[in-house]
This record gives sequence, C-alpha cells and structure tokens, in this order.
Amino acid sequence: MDKRKLFTLLLILVVSHPLLSQIGGFNKIKWYHEKLAPGLIWKSSHTFLEDSIPQNINILIVNLHKRRVSILYDPKENIPTSKQALAANAIASVNAGFFSIKDGGSMTYIRTRGKIADSDTADKWPKSINMTGALMIDSEGRLSISRAMPNSWFDSHPEFPDVLVTGPLLLKDKKRATLPQTSIVIAKNPRTSLGIINKNKVVLVTLDGRSPESYGMTLLKLTDLMLSLRCRDAVNLDGGGSTTMWIKGKPFDGVVNMPCDNKKFDHEGERAVSDILIIK
Repeated sequence: MDKRKLFTLLLILVVSHPLLSQIGGFNKIKWYHEKLAPGLIWKSSHTFLEDSIPQNINILIVNLHKRRVSILYDPKENIPTSKQALAANAIASVNAGFFSIKDGGSMTYIRTRGKIADSDTADKWPKSINMTGALMIDSEGRLSISRAMPNSWFDSHPEFPDVLVTGPLLLKDKKRATLPQTSIVIAKNPRTSLGIINKNKVVLVTLDGRSPESYGMTLLKLTDLMLSLRCRDAVNLDGGGSTTMWIKGKPFDGVVNMPCDNKKFDHEGERAVSDILIIK
C-alpha cells in the first residue's frame, strides 16, 4: 500500500471511529482556567459538543502533594454540599455518593476517618448492579479506585480510613469498564465523577444537565470525557439533582455549577445530600 492510500485509510478510521471523534471533540473545548490555591486548579466551560449539543462542565484538578481529598458524611441529616463544605472549612467540594432522600444516610458502604457511622449495614446497603466501583483514600491521602467488593472486604482493610462504594465504575487501568444497560447509564443526566490521572493528581468533574442550556451525558460519553482528561481510573458518583460543585469565596454562595433540583439553569437548585468530597 502506498503512502497516500495509507493516509486516506487512517483518516477514515479517525473520522469514523466513535471514541476517537468524541475524545477529539473534548480536546477542542475552550476552558476558563483559574488557580484557586497551590495544588488546586479550577477549569470550566459552557460549550457545544458535536457542533450542536450544549454542555456545562466544571473540573477541579487536585495535586495530592499539596491538597487532601476526604469524604465528609452525615448519616442522620441531608445538608447541601455548600453548607457542609463551608462548615468543614474546605476550599472546594463536590457531592459524593448515593443516599436516601427521604431518610438520609448513604445507600452504599461508606467509611469516614476509619469509622462506619451506620450500624444497620446489611439493611442499609443493598447490592446494586450500578454500584460497581469504590473510592478508597489511605491514611497518607492517596486515592485509589477499585471494583466494588463485599462489605466484609472493606471491613478487613483498615489502611483505607475513607471508603465509598459508588458507580458504575468507568475506567480501570485506562480500560473501559463494562457498563450495565440501566437507566442510570443510558440516559443523559447531570453527572459527578472522580478520576485519577496518576498517584499525585486527581480530577473532580461536574457536568450539568436536564436543561436546553446543558443536556447532560450518558455514562458512555462521560467515560469519553474522563479519558480526554487523561484519567487512568474513573468512577461515577451520584448525579442528577445532586450534582454540585462548590468553591469557597465564589459568587452564589460558592456554587459554581448549575444544580438542577429546581428545574432551572441557575446556581440556586442545590439538593441536600448525605455525603460529599472535600478538598482542604
């Protein structure tokens, strides 16, 4: 095959391959960029993807040499992300795991500062085909993402004081995880996600949705976004009306995305949640 034919074939593959074209689109996003503090960068963009689909994306890039990520949890009361983070003297925060809107408390395994706050673990944390991932933070502040394990496995690994089962798992060792064909996966929704780029750098992502100004994404597209951000591992967190990113000192009480629990594209639709990820 001569060089001209080879080039034409490669061009057709790049244009026609869905993964390559989607990631290429993400790489064309124009970001607003701000250094919030040493080791913490905020990027945001209200943009069009695939030429016609509006999306509103916010990203926190965290250097773990200089900042610490931890899980904050209230098992008894749901409180907006912004209020929990401000009370904890955090610099920034996003919502975290799945929880009961009616009764409060996590709907999956959760441990903070080495303690399990709930006693009725067997009843409170049922198995779900969507909860295929786990976020773990060791005593040195290093983050890892694994496939979900039985509760007893996490109980026997105290070297991870902070643990949150969530999902679905999106990426492991730069390979796509198998996604269940459930509504949480295939529908376009607001999303919150965490990705690990390397042992010293992680990203927290919010993507707004359920409005003409920002459609939201399927989890397949969210996986593409996390790949475009060079994530090695990534996991989906609670999304929908829970999706919130908060930054200390910013307007609108620090809420920088457009939470949709009020069904409006503004900063006022924040939902009360049981657990969040904070950066200090």
